[in-house]
Amino acid sequence: MKKIPHFSADEIFAFGIQKTISALKTITRTDNSPIPREHIPLGEGEDFLLMPAVSSTGLGIKLVTVMAENPNLGLPLVHGFYLYCDKKTGVPKATFDGSALTTLRTPAASAVATEILASKNVETLGIFGTGVQARGHIEAMLSVRPSIKKILICGRSPDSSNEFIETLGIEGYEIYTGSPEETASCNLICACTSSKTAVIPTESVKPGTHLNLIGSFSEAQKEADIGLIKTAEIYVDHKKAAKEEAGELINAERESTWSFENIKGDFLDLISGNVIRTDPEAITLFKSVGLAIWDLIVAEMIFSDSN
Repeated sequence: MKKIPHFSADEIFAFGIQKTISALKTITRTDNSPIPREHIPLGEGEDFLLMPAVSSTGLGIKLVTVMAENPNLGLPLVHGFYLYCDKKTGVPKATFDGSALTTLRTPAASAVATEILASKNVETLGIFGTGVQARGHIEAMLSVRPSIKKILICGRSPDSSNEFIETLGIEGYEIYTGSPEETASCNLICACTSSKTAVIPTESVKPGTHLNLIGSFSEAQKEADIGLIKTAEIYVDHKKAAKEEAGELINAERESTWSFENIKGDFLDLISGNVIRTDPEAITLFKSVGLAIWDLIVAEMIFSDSN
């Protein structure tokens, strides 16, 4: 059997954020039936996830491990592996660094939502978190909102924020460590943490702000409190997936008068033009738990580009 190609992290990142954004915009309503994924808790802060997806031409599955102690061992928090197969024959066609796929496609999805929902002239970007997703979201936000001039970083500590800023290598922008309140006062906010308690102070979020929340994928996690969920216009990647995994929303429905019926639309509603920002003063919030179809679409595009 012919040896199948493997795409490394560097090869995946070379595909670029702009091409990835364009790829995600090709998803159609026929792809809107996510296959249930398997979430196997391994212990406190440790998870094993299997994420399958099917498109008109391909099959794919991503295996992901999340190990809370890895950063203390000098290892990434998340590891992933992706297998891409032909839809007709089931023959494996390629493998991919699964973590790199996630690192690329998640910020790209947030960028699509930002392109549609955020004010056109945002000048300040607030980032909660200092991991690979925080880094990816900075690039993604700058790609769709070139009006940004100032970036505030809020990590677990000022030291971690400063260390992160030193590794960014971005020129032409004001980049500072910010307090939670300062970071939450930006025009555009991305939360990229695994926190179990809200990291965004609701009282600091200004009218007209757009937020992307991507860190939580279980009801035990949340990056925003109930007050922000009740105040904002909520958009999600997929309503069924959000009901099962979006910790902020699950807790808001359980503990308040907020309901999943309040969701304004999903990712496909956004890219199809079914929903748009209608009030410039509204706070808009895109909550993503990550869709397996995004991995497959991007894997197919990378594979196609290489042949």
